[in-house]
Amino acid sequence: MDDRARPGEPPSPIDFTVETDVAPERAFASLTDPRLIAEWFTDASPARRIGDAYQLDFGDGSIVEGVITELEPDRRFSYTWRWADAEPHEETHVAWSVEGRDGGGASIRLIHDGWAEAGLDTTVRDDHEGYWVGYLEDLAAVLAGHA
Repeated sequence: MDDRARPGEPPSPIDFTVETDVAPERAFASLTDPRLIAEWFTDASPARRIGDAYQLDFGDGSIVEGVITELEPDRRFSYTWRWADAEPHEETHVAWSVEGRDGGGASIRLIHDGWAEAGLDTTVRDDHEGYWVGYLEDLAAVLAGHA
């Protein structure tokens, strides 16, 4: 079933899960260590503390600025998401969680939400979803090479 919003309804969260055979610690590091993030996503600032500025630089002036809102080692990492050239209210939220799987490996979940609160429509949400699909495929491939 299509989980995107119907006309007149607020955009639904983007919600994806990646299954991997790597340990949860390695999976989490791939979301928070700038050297590892660069292997599947883009240039990122270090994730040190809640409240710190967080930036993703996709090149050619495409920069996401945010603030770390949650950082629980090996489990959860969240931050606000706003394109540098966007209006201040156009801020959404990205949340990652990592859980160990029975028998080994990890499950990585991404939730990108806050579209309606940011005044953004389904078109913007769907554009982001398309990009996330590609990036998460790249993440899965990189992690498969480390399993």
